[in-house]
Amino acid sequence: MKKFLIVGSSLAAVAAAGSAGAVDVTLGGSINMGIDFGLGKNNGNLVVGEAFNEVSLSINAAHTTDGGLAFGGGFTMGAATELKFNPYSSGGSKYMVKRTVDARTNIAANLWNVSGGGAVDSADVVSVKINSSWMGIDAGQTEYSLPVGSFTSSQVCKLAGRGTASSGALVSGTADTVGNVAAAGSYLPAGMLAANGTVNTTNGASATRGGTGKANVNMTSSGKTSAQVSSATVYAGPFMEVMMASSETKMVVGVACLTGNAASDTAFYMNNASKVMTVSNASIYIDGGFGRLTLQSSDYAGGVSAIAGAGDAADIDAGGLVVIAQGLGILGANPYLAVDLAAGDSLGDLEVITGGTIDLGGLAASIDVALDNPTDVFGVSAWDLGATYALGDMALAFATDSSSDWGLSASLAIAGFNVSTTFGSASAADHTKSGITYSVGASTALNGFGLSLGFDQDLQPTVGVSYDLGGLALSAGYDAADQGGKLGATLSF
Repeated sequence: MKKFLIVGSSLAAVAAAGSAGAVDVTLGGSINMGIDFGLGKNNGNLVVGEAFNEVSLSINAAHTTDGGLAFGGGFTMGAATELKFNPYSSGGSKYMVKRTVDARTNIAANLWNVSGGGAVDSADVVSVKINSSWMGIDAGQTEYSLPVGSFTSSQVCKLAGRGTASSGALVSGTADTVGNVAAAGSYLPAGMLAANGTVNTTNGASATRGGTGKANVNMTSSGKTSAQVSSATVYAGPFMEVMMASSETKMVVGVACLTGNAASDTAFYMNNASKVMTVSNASIYIDGGFGRLTLQSSDYAGGVSAIAGAGDAADIDAGGLVVIAQGLGILGANPYLAVDLAAGDSLGDLEVITGGTIDLGGLAASIDVALDNPTDVFGVSAWDLGATYALGDMALAFATDSSSDWGLSASLAIAGFNVSTTFGSASAADHTKSGITYSVGASTALNGFGLSLGFDQDLQPTVGVSYDLGGLALSAGYDAADQGGKLGATLSF
C-alpha cells in the first residue's frame, strides 16, 4: 500500500508529484478587518461606525482517474455573528423544541386476554395501536413542545387632511388624549387611533376602531380605486409626507396603508456573544465524457449572467440540495437541467430550470427557462436570454428576461485603465422608478497602488484606493449614495 503526503498551498493546488492516486487540494482564505464611516449631508461631521472583521476559508479537492473521469468538491467556512434557526413544524404548527426517542424503543405493559383472562407476556408484544396508529418498538417517538404561535402579516395606515374625529379617538405619543377636531372639516390633529372612536376625512377615507382590536380602514374617493384594509394600526395628522419612485418627496393628504400580503416563513435569529464558524457553498461533482453532474447547497443562476437587474428571472433559490446535470453537445452547445430538491416538496412543487449555452469562439449565447411544473415540460414560468462577445481587451454582454427588463454592459482596457459601463431598463412596475439606469467606472493599478472611480445615473460618485503588499491589501473607499465608506485591510492566504 502506498502512502502519500500532500501539502496544501494558499496560491495553487499541490499534489504528490508522480503519484497516480494523488488528490489535488487547494486551500485559500482571507481575513478582512476595518471600520465603517459616514460622511454626507446626513452626517455633518465624520462619523466612525462599527468595526467589522470577516474570516473565510475555502477547501477544494479534485482527482482524475486513469480513465479520464474527474471528480471533486469543496466548501467554504466563514465567521458569523448571527445564526438563523427554522422551528420544527408539526401539523401546521411550529415549535421551538422537538423531543425524540430513537428506535429501538421499549414497551412496558401489564396485559390480560379479553377472552379467558389469561396474562399476556409483554415481551411478546411488538406494537400497540394508539390513536388509530400502530406504534412499535422499531419506530421512534417524537413530541413537540414550546409552541411559538403564528406570524401574520401587518398593516399600518396613515390618514391626513381635513376631517373629523370622535371624542377621545386620537391619542398622542405621550398617551394624552387629543380629543375632537375643533370643527368639522378642520385639519386632523396628530395622533394614533385609540381603543374606541372613528376618524373621517373629507376625501372619503375613514377608519373605525372598536374595543382593543385594530382598526378597519375604508378608502373611497372619486376617481380613485377603493380598497379596504382590516386589522390595521392607524395614525392621523394634518399632512402626510411620501417619497415618489423618482426619489422626490411630496406633502399630501388622503390615506396610505402599508399592507402585508402574506406571512413570511417563520425563522429565528440569534446574535452570538462571539463569532462562530459556519460552513456554506458545499458542492461535489463528477465530470466525464457524458458531461458533468453537480450537487450543491448554494443558489444556481443558470447560464445567463444578470446585468443591471435583467437576466435573473429564471434562477434557483436553493431551498435544499440543488442537482445540476450538464451535457456536452455538438457545435459548442452545452445544455443543462437543474432541480432544487427542497424538503417536503412534491413533484409539482419542485423548482426546475433548464437551458444551455452555445459558444462560437468569441461569441456566446445562453438561455434559461424556468418550468412551473416538472410534470408539464411546456409550462414555462420565466425565462432569461443573454449573449456575450469578447475580442482582445474589449468585452460586450447583453441580457433580457421575461419581465421585459434588459441590460447591456461593456468593458475595455486601454492605456493602463480598465473602463466599464452598464446600462439597463426596468419594466414599469408598481412603486418602482422607471427609465434608463446606468453606471460608469474606471480603474487602474501601478506598482501595487490601485485607484477606482465611478458614478451612476444620479451622478453619485464612488472612489476607492488600495495598496497591495503581496497577500496584504490596504483599502479605503467612499460611496456618495450610501453617504459612507470603509477603511480596512484584507489578508489573503
